[in-house]
Amino acid sequence: MGEKKGSGAAIVLLLVPVLVIGGLFGIFLLLMGAGGGKGTAACGGGGTASTVDVSKVPQGPIAGYNYDQLVVAAGVMNAAQKLGLDARAQQIGVMTAMGESSLQSLTYGDNAINPDGSIADSIGPFQQQSSWGTTEERLDPFTSATKFYERLPGVKNWQSMEPTLVAHAVQVNADPYFYTKYWAGAGQITAALSGGTTPSDATTDAVPASAAAGCADGPIGFPLTKPYDMSDNFGPRPGRVEGASTYHPADDLVGACGTPVYAIAPGTVTVSNRLTLSVKSPEGYTVSYLHSHVTDRTVAEGDPVTTGQQITAIGNEAPSTGCHLDIRVNTLGTTNADVATLANDPLAPNWVDPEKFYALFGQTLCDDTCARNYDE
Repeated sequence: MGEKKGSGAAIVLLLVPVLVIGGLFGIFLLLMGAGGGKGTAACGGGGTASTVDVSKVPQGPIAGYNYDQLVVAAGVMNAAQKLGLDARAQQIGVMTAMGESSLQSLTYGDNAINPDGSIADSIGPFQQQSSWGTTEERLDPFTSATKFYERLPGVKNWQSMEPTLVAHAVQVNADPYFYTKYWAGAGQITAALSGGTTPSDATTDAVPASAAAGCADGPIGFPLTKPYDMSDNFGPRPGRVEGASTYHPADDLVGACGTPVYAIAPGTVTVSNRLTLSVKSPEGYTVSYLHSHVTDRTVAEGDPVTTGQQITAIGNEAPSTGCHLDIRVNTLGTTNADVATLANDPLAPNWVDPEKFYALFGQTLCDDTCARNYDE
């Protein structure tokens, strides 16, 4: 994975004007910091992203990407940091470059056809056409990423939009949801390069360093690699599995047993018993992952985890009717004012709907790629 170019390179209009830097740069920075909305607020104020020391980029692989590709990711992240953006913006940029070029400074495109019938001359990590800049600018990870980020102010409410839709709005590619599958991997990469810990593909040993910066020590990630389906949602359920509750304070996501489960937020493991694995966030809320087998756990009570780190695998530990992940969020003790506003049912005190939790961060837990296989 990660050695070949992604199949969804952007079809960028040749006539899109290049933003002028110079005198507009101050206005650009003002726009970037304005209108954070719920997505930014829920990330603890949208802290400034970390600078990546390129000389300390790990050999990898991380999320399937090697050293040279991680160096490209570092350039993308540093461009966001230079512009005063947050960790979520860094992850969006890395996600986009993963989809466009597999984090490579490609000197060729995919021969896509522009709306005017001409063949696209896309190159570089973001597969930018000549309207974006010179050949040298488009091939340079830092400069090409800067040009990508400079167009974000033109995307209304980008801070609270689903990441793949932000990338689509800038790249003007064919499929708005093309980048979704790269989001979790981008989270692993940005966490590691920011100084976080994330397991490599070759070993369960983590890259040693401190927690990732920005958005409560890292953006909210997804527990499974998309696509996945949802087999039950949050709320009362008319029928129940023997031994299970009549109120389901969680969402059930379907996958094959053994499928990796990733931490959606950083924190410390507080519970690891037969049924439940719980991680308490630095912001006080607790995310629990149910039905995995103890033998599949890669963390133990007291261990720190970061966003995107594999912590266990899908299982069918009883009570269960099949392989799935039950994910639930408890807000008791949270210091995040936005998370604290989430409604909870008296029948399930302190438990909140995971889909509404994701919405606070501008993300969708069960999007258009996710089938809802249950009675609402």
